Amino acid sequence: MRYKLLTVILLVTNVCLCQNSSEYPQYPSPVKFPISLSATFGELRTSAFHAGVDIKTGGIGKEVYAVSDGYVSRIGVSPYGYGKVVYVTHYDGFMTVYGHLNGFNDVISDYVKNKQYESKSFKQNIFLEKDEISVRCGDLLGFSGNTGGSGGPHLHYEIRDALSQHPIDPFLFGVKIDDKTCPTINGLAVYPEEMSSVCGKDTVSFFSLKCENGKYSPKCGEIKVNGTVSFGISYFDQTAGLYHKYGVRSIELYAANRLMFSLNVDEYSYDETRYVNSLIDYAKFVRDKKRYVRTQIDEYNILSVYGEKTGYVTVNEGDVLQMRFVLTDNSGNSSTLEFTLVGEKPLTDYHENAYNRSFYRIDGKSATTIGLDGFTAEIPEKAFYKYEYIYAQQQYDVPGDYASECVYVLGSECIPVQKPIKISIAPLPEFKDSEKLYIALVDKTGQLSSQGGKRVAGNVETKVRCLGQFALAADTVAPEVKPLNFASDASVSKCKSLRFKIKDLETGINKYDVYVNDEWVIGEYDAKDDLLFYEIDSHFREGKNKVEVVVTDGVNNETRVLYNLNY
Repeated sequence: MRYKLLTVILLVTNVCLCQNSSEYPQYPSPVKFPISLSATFGELRTSAFHAGVDIKTGGIGKEVYAVSDGYVSRIGVSPYGYGKVVYVTHYDGFMTVYGHLNGFNDVISDYVKNKQYESKSFKQNIFLEKDEISVRCGDLLGFSGNTGGSGGPHLHYEIRDALSQHPIDPFLFGVKIDDKTCPTINGLAVYPEEMSSVCGKDTVSFFSLKCENGKYSPKCGEIKVNGTVSFGISYFDQTAGLYHKYGVRSIELYAANRLMFSLNVDEYSYDETRYVNSLIDYAKFVRDKKRYVRTQIDEYNILSVYGEKTGYVTVNEGDVLQMRFVLTDNSGNSSTLEFTLVGEKPLTDYHENAYNRSFYRIDGKSATTIGLDGFTAEIPEKAFYKYEYIYAQQQYDVPGDYASECVYVLGSECIPVQKPIKISIAPLPEFKDSEKLYIALVDKTGQLSSQGGKRVAGNVETKVRCLGQFALAADTVAPEVKPLNFASDASVSKCKSLRFKIKDLETGINKYDVYVNDEWVIGEYDAKDDLLFYEIDSHFREGKNKVEVVVTDGVNNETRVLYNLNY
Protein backbone atom coordinates (compact mmCIF):
# COMPACT_ATOMS: atom_id res chain seq x y z
CA MET A 1 0.00 0.00 0.00
CA ARG A 2 2.91 2.30 0.87
CA TYR A 3 4.53 1.69 -2.55
CA LYS A 4 1.24 2.31 -4.37
CA LEU A 5 0.84 5.64 -2.54
CA LEU A 6 4.44 6.62 -3.42
CA THR A 7 3.79 5.75 -7.07
CA VAL A 8 0.68 7.94 -7.14
CA ILE A 9 2.59 10.85 -5.54
CA LEU A 10 5.40 10.52 -8.11
CA LEU A 11 2.93 10.42 -10.99
CA VAL A 12 1.09 13.51 -9.74
CA THR A 13 4.39 15.32 -9.17
CA ASN A 14 5.55 14.41 -12.68
CA VAL A 15 2.31 15.71 -14.22
CA CYS A 16 2.62 19.00 -12.31
CA LEU A 17 6.22 19.44 -13.37
CA CYS A 18 5.28 18.81 -17.01
CA GLN A 19 2.51 21.35 -16.80
CA ASN A 20 4.78 23.97 -15.25
CA SER A 21 7.61 23.37 -17.73
CA SER A 22 5.46 24.05 -20.75
CA GLU A 23 2.24 25.98 -20.29
CA TYR A 24 1.68 26.06 -24.05
CA PRO A 25 1.66 23.25 -26.65
CA GLN A 26 4.74 23.16 -28.86
CA TYR A 27 3.61 23.34 -32.49
CA PRO A 28 5.58 22.42 -35.59
CA SER A 29 6.37 25.12 -38.12
CA PRO A 30 3.57 26.17 -40.52
CA VAL A 31 6.12 26.10 -43.38
CA LYS A 32 8.62 23.50 -44.60
CA PHE A 33 11.68 25.74 -44.77
CA PRO A 34 13.89 27.35 -42.10
CA ILE A 35 12.09 30.23 -40.42
CA SER A 36 13.40 33.75 -40.82
CA LEU A 37 11.30 36.63 -39.54
CA SER A 38 10.59 40.11 -40.82
CA ALA A 39 8.55 41.00 -37.70
CA THR A 40 8.06 39.64 -34.20
CA PHE A 41 5.15 39.58 -31.76
CA GLY A 42 4.18 42.72 -29.87
CA GLU A 43 6.06 45.19 -32.04
CA LEU A 44 4.80 48.74 -31.83
CA ARG A 45 2.78 49.60 -34.92
CA THR A 46 0.51 52.50 -35.86
CA SER A 47 -2.26 52.37 -33.24
CA ALA A 48 -1.63 48.68 -32.55
CA PHE A 49 0.69 45.97 -31.34
CA HIS A 50 1.76 43.43 -33.96
CA ALA A 51 -0.37 40.38 -33.24
CA GLY A 52 1.87 37.60 -34.58
CA VAL A 53 5.15 36.88 -36.33
CA ASP A 54 5.84 37.57 -40.00
CA ILE A 55 7.66 34.67 -41.67
CA LYS A 56 9.76 35.63 -44.69
CA THR A 57 8.79 33.58 -47.74
CA GLY A 58 11.03 35.06 -50.43
CA GLY A 59 8.08 35.29 -52.81
CA ILE A 60 4.56 33.95 -53.16
CA GLY A 61 3.25 30.41 -53.52
CA LYS A 62 4.99 28.65 -50.62
CA GLU A 63 2.90 25.91 -49.00
CA VAL A 64 1.35 26.72 -45.61
CA TYR A 65 0.30 23.93 -43.25
CA ALA A 66 -1.91 23.50 -40.18
CA VAL A 67 0.16 23.10 -37.02
CA SER A 68 -2.34 20.99 -35.06
CA ASP A 69 -5.64 19.12 -35.40
CA GLY A 70 -8.77 21.26 -35.49
CA TYR A 71 -11.21 22.88 -37.86
CA VAL A 72 -11.44 25.98 -40.03
CA SER A 73 -13.53 28.39 -37.95
CA ARG A 74 -13.21 31.55 -40.03
CA ILE A 75 -12.09 32.65 -43.48
CA GLY A 76 -11.43 36.20 -44.58
CA VAL A 77 -10.95 37.82 -47.98
CA SER A 78 -10.22 41.55 -48.10
CA PRO A 79 -8.25 44.16 -50.04
CA TYR A 80 -7.00 45.35 -46.66
CA GLY A 81 -5.69 43.93 -43.38
CA TYR A 82 -4.85 40.23 -43.54
CA GLY A 83 -6.03 39.85 -47.15
CA LYS A 84 -6.80 36.18 -47.69
CA VAL A 85 -6.67 34.58 -44.27
CA VAL A 86 -7.57 31.27 -42.61
CA TYR A 87 -8.39 30.83 -38.91
CA VAL A 88 -8.06 27.31 -37.47
CA THR A 89 -9.51 26.49 -34.04
CA HIS A 90 -7.63 23.62 -32.40
CA TYR A 91 -8.95 21.08 -29.95
CA ASP A 92 -6.32 22.14 -27.37
CA GLY A 93 -8.01 25.52 -26.80
CA PHE A 94 -5.91 27.67 -29.11
CA MET A 95 -6.43 29.19 -32.55
CA THR A 96 -3.90 29.78 -35.32
CA VAL A 97 -4.19 32.46 -38.00
CA TYR A 98 -2.51 32.39 -41.43
CA GLY A 99 -2.65 35.76 -43.17
CA HIS A 100 -1.76 37.44 -46.50
CA LEU A 101 -2.23 34.16 -48.38
CA ASN A 102 -2.11 34.12 -52.15
CA GLY A 103 -4.72 31.35 -52.28
CA PHE A 104 -6.38 28.54 -50.35
CA ASN A 105 -6.41 24.76 -50.74
CA ASP A 106 -9.05 23.35 -53.10
CA VAL A 107 -11.68 22.70 -50.41
CA ILE A 108 -11.43 26.17 -48.86
CA SER A 109 -11.11 27.84 -52.25
CA ASP A 110 -14.32 26.25 -53.55
CA TYR A 111 -16.12 27.09 -50.30
CA VAL A 112 -15.10 30.76 -50.52
CA LYS A 113 -15.90 31.03 -54.23
CA ASN A 114 -19.45 29.79 -53.61
CA LYS A 115 -19.92 32.39 -50.88
CA GLN A 116 -18.57 35.13 -53.16
CA TYR A 117 -21.01 34.27 -55.93
CA GLU A 118 -23.89 34.01 -53.47
CA SER A 119 -23.21 37.50 -52.12
CA LYS A 120 -21.73 38.95 -55.34
CA SER A 121 -18.84 40.32 -53.33
CA PHE A 122 -15.10 39.71 -53.40
CA LYS A 123 -14.82 40.66 -49.72
CA GLN A 124 -15.77 37.89 -47.30
CA ASN A 125 -15.78 37.37 -43.54
CA ILE A 126 -17.08 33.83 -43.10
CA PHE A 127 -17.63 32.08 -39.75
CA LEU A 128 -17.95 28.29 -40.01
CA GLU A 129 -19.55 25.69 -37.80
CA LYS A 130 -17.35 23.35 -35.80
CA ASP A 131 -15.84 20.60 -37.99
CA GLU A 132 -17.53 21.97 -41.12
CA ILE A 133 -14.04 21.89 -42.62
CA SER A 134 -11.81 19.69 -40.46
CA VAL A 135 -8.03 19.76 -40.63
CA ARG A 136 -5.28 17.53 -39.30
CA CYS A 137 -1.82 18.59 -38.26
CA GLY A 138 0.25 18.92 -41.43
CA ASP A 139 -2.69 19.48 -43.79
CA LEU A 140 -2.16 22.03 -46.54
CA LEU A 141 -4.18 25.19 -45.88
CA GLY A 142 -3.03 27.44 -48.70
CA PHE A 143 -0.12 29.27 -50.23
CA SER A 144 1.85 32.26 -49.00
CA GLY A 145 1.24 35.59 -50.68
CA ASN A 146 1.18 39.36 -50.43
CA THR A 147 -2.55 40.08 -50.17
CA GLY A 148 -4.27 42.71 -48.05
CA GLY A 149 -2.17 45.32 -46.30
CA SER A 150 1.05 43.34 -46.64
CA GLY A 151 4.17 45.35 -47.42
CA GLY A 152 5.88 42.42 -49.15
CA PRO A 153 5.50 38.65 -49.54
CA HIS A 154 5.35 36.91 -46.17
CA LEU A 155 3.16 34.72 -43.97
CA HIS A 156 1.54 36.42 -41.00
CA TYR A 157 1.36 33.63 -38.40
CA GLU A 158 -0.68 34.32 -35.30
CA ILE A 159 -1.74 32.28 -32.27
CA ARG A 160 -4.70 33.19 -30.07
CA ASP A 161 -6.47 31.83 -27.05
CA ALA A 162 -9.57 30.44 -28.75
CA LEU A 163 -11.94 31.56 -25.99
CA SER A 164 -10.67 35.06 -25.21
CA GLN A 165 -9.22 35.72 -28.70
CA HIS A 166 -6.12 37.21 -27.05
CA PRO A 167 -3.06 37.04 -29.32
CA ILE A 168 -0.15 35.20 -27.67
CA ASP A 169 3.52 35.24 -28.62
CA PRO A 170 4.21 32.33 -31.05
CA PHE A 171 7.69 32.00 -29.48
CA LEU A 172 5.93 30.44 -26.49
CA PHE A 173 4.55 27.74 -28.83
CA GLY A 174 7.87 26.63 -30.29
CA VAL A 175 8.75 29.22 -32.93
CA LYS A 176 12.53 29.63 -32.84
CA ILE A 177 15.06 31.70 -34.75
CA ASP A 178 18.84 31.80 -34.61
CA ASP A 179 19.34 35.04 -32.69
CA LYS A 180 22.35 35.91 -30.57
CA THR A 181 22.12 39.68 -31.09
CA CYS A 182 21.23 41.93 -28.16
CA PRO A 183 18.70 44.76 -28.58
CA THR A 184 19.97 48.19 -29.62
CA ILE A 185 19.06 51.11 -27.35
CA ASN A 186 19.19 54.36 -29.31
CA GLY A 187 17.61 56.99 -27.11
CA LEU A 188 16.64 58.01 -23.58
CA ALA A 189 14.04 60.61 -22.65
CA VAL A 190 13.44 62.20 -19.24
CA TYR A 191 10.11 63.93 -18.62
CA PRO A 192 9.67 66.44 -15.78
CA GLU A 193 6.35 66.49 -13.97
CA GLU A 194 4.75 69.74 -12.86
CA MET A 195 7.16 72.06 -10.98
CA SER A 196 10.10 69.76 -11.85
CA SER A 197 13.06 70.11 -14.19
CA VAL A 198 15.58 68.23 -16.31
CA CYS A 199 18.91 69.88 -17.20
CA GLY A 200 17.60 73.27 -16.13
CA LYS A 201 14.38 73.06 -18.19
CA ASP A 202 10.82 72.15 -17.32
CA THR A 203 10.30 70.34 -20.63
CA VAL A 204 11.31 66.89 -21.86
CA SER A 205 14.98 66.25 -22.65
CA PHE A 206 16.23 63.62 -25.10
CA PHE A 207 19.68 62.08 -24.65
CA SER A 208 21.90 60.35 -27.20
CA LEU A 209 23.74 57.27 -26.00
CA LYS A 210 27.08 55.52 -26.27
CA CYS A 211 27.80 51.82 -25.93
CA GLU A 212 30.95 50.53 -24.23
CA ASN A 213 31.60 46.87 -23.39
CA GLY A 214 27.99 46.05 -24.25
CA LYS A 215 26.48 48.60 -21.85
CA TYR A 216 24.73 51.82 -22.85
CA SER A 217 25.01 55.17 -21.09
CA PRO A 218 24.22 58.82 -21.92
CA LYS A 219 26.97 60.62 -23.82
CA CYS A 220 26.46 63.64 -21.56
CA GLY A 221 27.28 61.72 -18.38
CA GLU A 222 25.19 62.52 -15.33
CA ILE A 223 21.69 63.90 -15.82
CA LYS A 224 20.70 66.79 -13.57
CA VAL A 225 17.09 66.84 -12.42
CA ASN A 226 14.92 68.28 -9.70
CA GLY A 227 11.55 67.02 -8.53
CA THR A 228 9.55 64.18 -10.05
CA VAL A 229 10.53 62.74 -13.43
CA SER A 230 9.53 59.81 -15.61
CA PHE A 231 11.35 58.20 -18.52
CA GLY A 232 11.17 57.04 -22.11
CA ILE A 233 13.33 54.64 -24.07
CA SER A 234 13.80 54.08 -27.81
CA TYR A 235 15.14 50.77 -29.11
CA PHE A 236 15.04 48.03 -31.73
CA ASP A 237 16.19 44.45 -32.03
CA GLN A 238 17.81 42.61 -34.94
CA THR A 239 19.24 39.24 -35.88
CA ALA A 240 22.58 38.78 -37.58
CA GLY A 241 22.50 39.22 -41.35
CA LEU A 242 19.01 40.76 -41.50
CA TYR A 243 18.09 44.43 -41.79
CA HIS A 244 14.62 44.05 -40.22
CA LYS A 245 14.06 45.88 -36.94
CA TYR A 246 12.04 43.99 -34.33
CA GLY A 247 10.51 44.76 -30.97
CA VAL A 248 11.55 43.31 -27.61
CA ARG A 249 9.81 40.93 -25.22
CA SER A 250 10.28 42.89 -22.00
CA ILE A 251 11.43 46.22 -20.56
CA GLU A 252 12.44 46.72 -16.94
CA LEU A 253 13.51 49.90 -15.15
CA TYR A 254 15.37 49.81 -11.83
CA ALA A 255 16.02 52.68 -9.41
CA ALA A 256 18.83 51.90 -6.94
CA ASN A 257 18.45 48.20 -7.91
CA ARG A 258 14.72 48.23 -7.10
CA LEU A 259 12.36 47.26 -9.90
CA MET A 260 10.01 50.21 -10.39
CA PHE A 261 8.60 49.66 -13.87
CA SER A 262 8.20 46.63 -16.12
CA LEU A 263 6.52 45.75 -19.38
CA ASN A 264 6.10 42.30 -20.88
CA VAL A 265 4.31 41.86 -24.22
CA ASP A 266 3.58 38.14 -24.57
CA GLU A 267 -0.23 38.36 -24.57
CA TYR A 268 -2.78 41.15 -24.85
CA SER A 269 -6.38 41.84 -25.83
CA TYR A 270 -7.49 43.32 -29.14
CA ASP A 271 -9.69 45.64 -27.07
CA GLU A 272 -6.56 47.32 -25.68
CA THR A 273 -4.27 47.30 -28.72
CA ARG A 274 -4.95 50.95 -29.63
CA TYR A 275 -3.67 51.97 -26.19
CA VAL A 276 -0.19 51.59 -27.70
CA ASN A 277 -0.68 55.30 -28.48
CA SER A 278 -0.62 55.97 -24.73
CA LEU A 279 2.33 53.66 -24.15
CA ILE A 280 4.55 55.73 -26.44
CA ASP A 281 5.46 59.40 -26.59
CA TYR A 282 2.86 60.04 -29.25
CA ALA A 283 3.88 63.64 -29.95
CA LYS A 284 7.50 62.59 -30.55
CA PHE A 285 6.30 59.90 -32.94
CA VAL A 286 4.12 62.34 -34.91
CA ARG A 287 6.91 64.90 -35.18
CA ASP A 288 9.96 62.68 -35.75
CA LYS A 289 8.61 59.16 -36.47
CA LYS A 290 10.56 57.84 -33.48
CA ARG A 291 8.89 55.73 -30.81
CA TYR A 292 9.80 56.17 -27.15
CA VAL A 293 8.12 53.80 -24.69
CA ARG A 294 7.13 55.85 -21.65
CA THR A 295 7.23 54.72 -18.04
CA GLN A 296 4.50 57.19 -17.06
CA ILE A 297 1.07 55.55 -17.25
CA ASP A 298 -1.82 57.81 -18.24
CA GLU A 299 -4.96 57.89 -16.11
CA TYR A 300 -7.20 56.13 -18.65
CA ASN A 301 -4.61 53.70 -20.02
CA ILE A 302 -5.92 50.15 -19.46
CA LEU A 303 -3.02 48.18 -20.96
CA SER A 304 -2.53 44.81 -19.28
CA VAL A 305 1.10 44.40 -20.40
CA TYR A 306 2.45 46.42 -17.48
CA GLY A 307 3.98 44.68 -14.46
CA GLU A 308 5.43 47.15 -11.98
CA LYS A 309 3.79 50.54 -12.54
CA THR A 310 5.82 53.07 -10.55
CA GLY A 311 7.14 54.83 -13.62
CA TYR A 312 8.65 57.89 -11.96
CA VAL A 313 11.13 58.92 -9.25
CA THR A 314 11.55 62.05 -7.13
CA VAL A 315 15.03 63.56 -6.83
CA ASN A 316 15.81 66.45 -4.53
CA GLU A 317 18.80 68.78 -4.55
CA GLY A 318 21.95 66.86 -3.58
CA ASP A 319 20.47 63.39 -4.23
CA VAL A 320 22.27 60.86 -6.42
CA LEU A 321 20.22 58.02 -7.91
CA GLN A 322 21.47 55.14 -10.06
CA MET A 323 19.03 54.05 -12.77
CA ARG A 324 19.07 51.00 -15.04
CA PHE A 325 16.93 49.91 -18.01
CA VAL A 326 17.09 46.22 -19.04
CA LEU A 327 15.64 45.18 -22.41
CA THR A 328 15.24 41.50 -23.33
CA ASP A 329 14.28 40.06 -26.72
CA ASN A 330 12.35 36.87 -27.59
CA SER A 331 15.53 34.79 -27.61
CA GLY A 332 16.64 35.92 -24.16
CA ASN A 333 19.31 38.38 -25.30
CA SER A 334 19.48 41.46 -23.04
CA SER A 335 20.87 45.00 -23.21
CA THR A 336 21.36 47.43 -20.34
CA LEU A 337 21.23 51.22 -20.17
CA GLU A 338 22.70 52.72 -16.99
CA PHE A 339 22.45 56.39 -16.06
CA THR A 340 22.81 58.58 -12.99
CA LEU A 341 20.38 61.23 -11.83
CA VAL A 342 21.87 64.06 -9.78
CA GLY A 343 19.60 66.45 -7.85
CA GLU A 344 20.11 70.09 -8.80
CA LYS A 345 18.61 73.30 -7.49
CA PRO A 346 14.94 73.83 -8.33
CA LEU A 347 14.08 76.30 -11.05
CA THR A 348 12.94 79.74 -10.02
CA ASP A 349 10.83 80.27 -13.14
CA TYR A 350 8.61 77.60 -14.64
CA HIS A 351 6.87 77.69 -17.99
CA GLU A 352 3.24 78.73 -17.69
CA ASN A 353 0.65 77.22 -20.00
CA ALA A 354 -1.28 80.06 -21.63
CA TYR A 355 -4.66 78.47 -22.24
CA ASN A 356 -7.16 81.08 -23.46
CA ARG A 357 -10.88 80.80 -24.18
CA SER A 358 -10.16 78.89 -27.40
CA PHE A 359 -9.03 75.92 -25.29
CA TYR A 360 -11.38 73.37 -23.73
CA ARG A 361 -10.22 71.30 -20.77
CA ILE A 362 -11.39 67.73 -21.37
CA ASP A 363 -11.07 65.76 -18.14
CA GLY A 364 -12.42 62.49 -19.59
CA LYS A 365 -14.94 61.97 -16.80
CA SER A 366 -17.93 62.93 -18.93
CA ALA A 367 -18.84 63.64 -22.54
CA THR A 368 -18.07 67.13 -23.86
CA THR A 369 -19.49 69.05 -26.82
CA ILE A 370 -17.45 71.75 -28.55
CA GLY A 371 -19.47 74.11 -30.73
CA LEU A 372 -18.32 76.74 -33.22
CA ASP A 373 -20.33 78.48 -35.93
CA GLY A 374 -20.95 75.73 -38.48
CA PHE A 375 -19.05 73.07 -36.54
CA THR A 376 -19.73 70.67 -33.67
CA ALA A 377 -17.52 68.05 -32.04
CA GLU A 378 -19.02 65.51 -29.62
CA ILE A 379 -16.24 64.05 -27.48
CA PRO A 380 -17.16 60.93 -25.44
CA GLU A 381 -15.82 60.27 -21.97
CA LYS A 382 -12.28 58.88 -21.92
CA ALA A 383 -11.78 59.80 -25.56
CA PHE A 384 -8.21 60.69 -24.57
CA TYR A 385 -5.79 58.89 -22.26
CA LYS A 386 -5.67 61.71 -19.70
CA TYR A 387 -7.09 65.19 -19.33
CA GLU A 388 -6.22 67.38 -22.33
CA TYR A 389 -6.56 71.02 -23.30
CA ILE A 390 -8.15 71.01 -26.75
CA TYR A 391 -7.84 74.06 -28.99
CA ALA A 392 -10.87 74.78 -31.20
CA GLN A 393 -10.97 77.66 -33.66
CA GLN A 394 -12.13 78.71 -37.14
CA GLN A 395 -9.36 79.28 -39.68
CA TYR A 396 -10.05 81.43 -42.73
CA ASP A 397 -6.53 81.68 -44.11
CA VAL A 398 -5.95 78.03 -45.07
CA PRO A 399 -5.47 77.84 -48.85
CA GLY A 400 -7.81 75.57 -50.80
CA ASP A 401 -11.34 75.25 -52.15
CA TYR A 402 -13.76 74.08 -49.49
CA ALA A 403 -17.49 73.47 -49.26
CA SER A 404 -17.58 74.82 -45.72
CA GLU A 405 -17.26 78.42 -44.57
CA CYS A 406 -13.73 77.79 -43.31
CA VAL A 407 -11.34 75.19 -41.97
CA TYR A 408 -12.00 74.15 -38.36
CA VAL A 409 -9.13 73.40 -36.02
CA LEU A 410 -9.83 70.76 -33.37
CA GLY A 411 -6.87 70.12 -31.10
CA SER A 412 -3.44 69.03 -32.30
CA GLU A 413 -2.37 66.03 -34.36
CA CYS A 414 0.12 65.35 -31.54
CA ILE A 415 -2.69 64.35 -29.14
CA PRO A 416 -3.73 60.69 -29.54
CA VAL A 417 -7.42 59.77 -29.64
CA GLN A 418 -8.78 56.51 -28.24
CA LYS A 419 -12.55 56.75 -28.81
CA PRO A 420 -14.15 58.10 -32.00
CA ILE A 421 -15.22 61.75 -31.93
CA LYS A 422 -18.35 62.72 -33.88
CA ILE A 423 -17.91 65.91 -35.84
CA SER A 424 -20.50 67.79 -37.89
CA ILE A 425 -19.87 70.58 -40.41
CA ALA A 426 -22.40 72.84 -42.14
CA PRO A 427 -22.00 73.31 -45.92
CA LEU A 428 -21.94 76.63 -47.71
CA PRO A 429 -25.34 77.62 -49.20
CA GLU A 430 -24.29 76.66 -52.72
CA PHE A 431 -23.58 73.10 -51.52
CA LYS A 432 -26.68 72.65 -49.35
CA ASP A 433 -28.20 70.07 -51.74
CA SER A 434 -24.97 68.41 -52.86
CA GLU A 435 -24.62 64.67 -52.29
CA LYS A 436 -20.91 64.74 -53.10
CA LEU A 437 -19.64 66.22 -49.85
CA TYR A 438 -17.23 64.63 -47.41
CA ILE A 439 -15.30 65.72 -44.35
CA ALA A 440 -11.61 66.09 -45.06
CA LEU A 441 -8.61 66.23 -42.76
CA VAL A 442 -6.43 69.07 -44.03
CA ASP A 443 -2.69 68.66 -43.41
CA LYS A 444 -0.05 71.38 -43.15
CA THR A 445 0.56 71.34 -46.91
CA GLY A 446 -3.15 71.67 -47.73
CA GLN A 447 -3.53 68.04 -48.79
CA LEU A 448 -6.92 66.47 -48.06
CA SER A 449 -7.63 62.99 -46.74
CA SER A 450 -11.21 61.80 -46.63
CA GLN A 451 -12.76 61.01 -43.26
CA GLY A 452 -16.06 60.00 -44.85
CA GLY A 453 -19.36 61.60 -43.99
CA LYS A 454 -23.11 61.38 -44.34
CA ARG A 455 -25.92 63.94 -44.40
CA VAL A 456 -27.64 64.51 -41.05
CA ALA A 457 -30.12 67.38 -40.66
CA GLY A 458 -28.52 69.35 -43.45
CA ASN A 459 -24.94 69.02 -42.19
CA VAL A 460 -22.27 66.43 -42.98
CA GLU A 461 -21.34 64.17 -40.09
CA THR A 462 -18.64 61.56 -39.48
CA LYS A 463 -16.54 60.01 -36.71
CA VAL A 464 -12.79 60.56 -36.49
CA ARG A 465 -9.97 59.11 -34.41
CA CYS A 466 -7.54 61.94 -34.90
CA LEU A 467 -7.34 65.65 -34.24
CA GLY A 468 -6.28 68.42 -36.60
CA GLN A 469 -7.84 70.66 -39.23
CA PHE A 470 -11.19 69.66 -40.76
CA ALA A 471 -13.27 71.06 -43.60
CA LEU A 472 -15.98 70.04 -46.05
CA ALA A 473 -14.92 69.22 -49.59
CA ALA A 474 -16.80 68.16 -52.71
CA ASP A 475 -15.71 65.13 -54.73
CA THR A 476 -17.11 65.40 -58.27
CA VAL A 477 -14.53 63.26 -60.06
CA ALA A 478 -15.37 59.63 -60.79
CA PRO A 479 -12.77 56.88 -60.26
CA GLU A 480 -10.17 56.10 -62.90
CA VAL A 481 -10.42 52.71 -64.62
CA LYS A 482 -7.63 51.72 -66.99
CA PRO A 483 -6.88 48.31 -68.58
CA LEU A 484 -3.31 47.15 -68.01
CA ASN A 485 -2.75 44.03 -70.11
CA PHE A 486 -5.24 44.31 -72.97
CA ALA A 487 -7.08 46.74 -75.22
CA SER A 488 -10.74 46.82 -76.23
CA ASP A 489 -11.64 44.82 -79.37
CA ALA A 490 -8.39 42.85 -79.02
CA SER A 491 -7.84 39.12 -78.54
CA VAL A 492 -7.15 38.00 -74.96
CA SER A 493 -6.79 34.30 -75.71
CA LYS A 494 -3.23 34.34 -74.31
CA CYS A 495 -4.22 36.13 -71.10
CA LYS A 496 -4.78 34.24 -67.86
CA SER A 497 -6.38 37.26 -66.29
CA LEU A 498 -7.67 40.73 -67.13
CA ARG A 499 -6.00 43.44 -65.08
CA PHE A 500 -7.22 46.98 -64.42
CA LYS A 501 -5.85 49.97 -62.57
CA ILE A 502 -8.62 51.53 -60.49
CA LYS A 503 -7.95 54.67 -58.51
CA ASP A 504 -9.74 57.55 -56.81
CA LEU A 505 -7.77 60.46 -55.39
CA GLU A 506 -10.35 61.92 -53.00
CA THR A 507 -12.84 59.63 -51.28
CA GLY A 508 -11.29 56.33 -52.36
CA ILE A 509 -12.69 53.19 -53.94
CA ASN A 510 -15.90 52.04 -52.27
CA LYS A 511 -17.31 49.37 -54.61
CA TYR A 512 -15.98 47.42 -57.58
CA ASP A 513 -17.73 44.90 -59.81
CA VAL A 514 -16.79 42.99 -62.94
CA TYR A 515 -19.37 41.51 -65.33
CA VAL A 516 -18.63 39.03 -68.13
CA ASN A 517 -21.39 38.69 -70.68
CA ASP A 518 -23.76 40.40 -68.21
CA GLU A 519 -22.96 37.94 -65.39
CA TRP A 520 -21.22 39.04 -62.19
CA VAL A 521 -17.76 37.48 -61.75
CA ILE A 522 -15.16 37.67 -59.03
CA GLY A 523 -12.96 40.72 -59.40
CA GLU A 524 -10.07 40.57 -56.95
CA TYR A 525 -9.00 43.97 -55.61
CA ASP A 526 -5.51 44.75 -54.33
CA ALA A 527 -5.94 48.20 -52.76
CA LYS A 528 -2.27 48.89 -52.07
CA ASP A 529 -1.43 48.54 -55.78
CA ASP A 530 -4.69 50.04 -57.14
CA LEU A 531 -5.17 46.73 -58.96
CA LEU A 532 -8.42 44.98 -59.90
CA PHE A 533 -8.13 41.68 -61.77
CA TYR A 534 -10.35 38.91 -63.03
CA GLU A 535 -8.99 35.39 -63.53
CA ILE A 536 -10.47 34.20 -66.83
CA ASP A 537 -12.73 31.24 -66.15
CA SER A 538 -15.71 29.38 -67.60
CA HIS A 539 -17.73 32.60 -67.88
CA PHE A 540 -15.59 33.45 -70.91
CA ARG A 541 -16.57 31.73 -74.15
CA GLU A 542 -14.96 31.29 -77.52
CA GLY A 543 -15.43 34.23 -79.83
CA LYS A 544 -16.75 37.62 -78.73
CA ASN A 545 -17.15 38.51 -75.06
CA LYS A 546 -18.42 41.58 -73.28
CA VAL A 547 -16.61 42.72 -70.13
CA GLU A 548 -17.96 45.57 -68.02
CA VAL A 549 -16.21 47.14 -65.03
CA VAL A 550 -18.18 49.29 -62.58
CA VAL A 551 -16.33 51.24 -59.89
CA THR A 552 -17.77 53.74 -57.40
CA ASP A 553 -16.06 56.02 -54.89
CA GLY A 554 -16.94 57.14 -51.37
CA VAL A 555 -19.64 59.59 -52.52
CA ASN A 556 -21.05 57.30 -55.23
CA ASN A 557 -19.37 58.82 -58.27
CA GLU A 558 -19.46 55.94 -60.70
CA THR A 559 -17.33 54.84 -63.65
CA ARG A 560 -18.63 52.21 -66.08
CA VAL A 561 -16.33 50.91 -68.79
CA LEU A 562 -17.32 48.33 -71.43
CA TYR A 563 -14.81 46.23 -73.36
CA ASN A 564 -15.49 43.92 -76.29
CA LEU A 565 -12.92 41.14 -76.33
CA ASN A 566 -12.17 38.11 -78.47
CA TYR A 567 -11.21 34.80 -76.91
